[in-house]
Formats: sequence, C-alpha cells, structure tokens
Amino acid sequence: MQIIVLHSQSLLDLCLQHTGSLEGLFELALENHISITDELSVGQTLEVPDGIATDREILSYYTACGLQPATAFTEEDKQILDRKEGISIWAIHLDFIVS
Repeated sequence: MQIIVLHSQSLLDLCLQHTGSLEGLFELALENHISITDELSVGQTLEVPDGIATDREILSYYTACGLQPATAFTEEDKQILDRKEGISIWAIHLDFIVS
C-alpha cells in the first residue's frame, strides 16, 4: 500500500496513522530506504510493507475519526525555539516599549 506524506508528518506519525502501532516503524523506514528521523516532504510517497505489525483497534479508531497526526519538528520550528527572548535581550523602544 502506498501512502502520501501530509504537512508536518514524521515517519512516526505515518506509521501510527496507517498501522495503529509503532512496532513496524523500522520496517517502514527500511522499506523506503530512509531513517526514522529523516524530514519528509509534503506529497512524498512511501510504501507500507506487507505484513507490517498493526493494531487493528487503534487503526480503526484513527480511520473512523479521520485522525492524521502531524508532529514533525522542522528546521523553522527549531529557529523559533532557539530565538532568544526576555528582558535581558530586549532593547528599549525597539522590542520593549515604555509608555
């Protein structure tokens, strides 16, 4: 079965969404010749191997509710997180307005 990567989805997200389990994560990565930590591109097509471990109960829930997890941490997210903030960084009348 082929699956398509959505915005901000990681391999963990895709594995959970399409198998209901993370047991087959390494198998999914090997099948697609990628690392479990690789950034995926929107629209990228991945192949889910036959016989991959699934949890039918969780998979049914995700399918019934239309859940599509998207928890990837991008380089842009890292830049925002690394941005320095606080009173020791702010400049008066530039970032810190005195009224």
